[in-house]
Amino acid sequence: MRVLHVLPSGGMGWSGGIRPTLRSLADSELGSRHRFEVTGQDDLRATLTDWPADLLVWHVACSWRTLPRLLAWRARRQILFEHHYCAGFEHHTVPSRRRFRTMLRLSYGCMERVVAVSRAQQAWMGKARLVSTRRQRLLLSSRPLDAFLKLAHPEPPPPGSPLRLLAYGRLTPQKGFDLLIRAMARLPEAPLRLQLVGDGPQRQELERLAASDGRISLLGARDDIPQLLAASDAVVIPSRWEPWGNVCLEARAAARPVIICPVDGLPEQVQGCGLQAAATTDEALAASLETLLQGDAAQRQRWSAAGRRSAEGAWQDYLDGWAALLAESR
Repeated sequence: MRVLHVLPSGGMGWSGGIRPTLRSLADSELGSRHRFEVTGQDDLRATLTDWPADLLVWHVACSWRTLPRLLAWRARRQILFEHHYCAGFEHHTVPSRRRFRTMLRLSYGCMERVVAVSRAQQAWMGKARLVSTRRQRLLLSSRPLDAFLKLAHPEPPPPGSPLRLLAYGRLTPQKGFDLLIRAMARLPEAPLRLQLVGDGPQRQELERLAASDGRISLLGARDDIPQLLAASDAVVIPSRWEPWGNVCLEARAAARPVIICPVDGLPEQVQGCGLQAAATTDEALAASLETLLQGDAAQRQRWSAAGRRSAEGAWQDYLDGWAALLAESR
């Protein structure tokens, strides 16, 4: 089967993160049974002229603007992976739920299958009646994790040393890094060090928020995440919404305890491998940081071991899910 992945055009923002995963998918055992190609949505027609595909797999954010594109290709076999929308997104950013859900129903209606990337997202789709159960599928998001799985478990910090926290991702309000910085400010005497990694439109705001706290370092964009994880004791994921959360998956694979906010696909990942804040607020995050500090090294080691065990088969499960999805689409 010839499978054409359709990404946002321009290679900016989130679309840059999916490309390595799709390359790894093509290089897996599935690549011996199927042919995979990638194109931008603006180049789709030209690509199909030279590379006629049997199946289109959309990885774009649905909108009223993209709906005519989806409708134009309705006669073809199409699948959409919903990487973007979830209950948290709807709560924080959607002014008209009725209009938003109407757009999604129309967009999803163009598809042979709509794939949810977490159980929480799947439940939201069902409750909102966005797509029929018959056409909905679940495939927990993943990516190759070898670089994270080979990291050594964290050693307990020496007595008197601060606990080293890592947070990373695009610097946008979605990721909630402002909440984390404010949570740190609520614990001014706590022995904590935070490295915040990433770039984005919120960077200057976050730099201002953190300017008076010498425990916080903003490192900008980095491509050595496994090494940064190796030098950390725990990972904080303060997102306001997160359909799945690959940072959480990477932290689990790296055997680092995690602290999360209780949103969308994050809680289902954190089962015995970290802490879930009581709410998506700086006060609740501060309370979780205090709990982390008050816990002993043995507890953190149990979280580390549980996290790694939970992530070890994630990539193979992802490949198996793709194989089943493609078998249905023949």
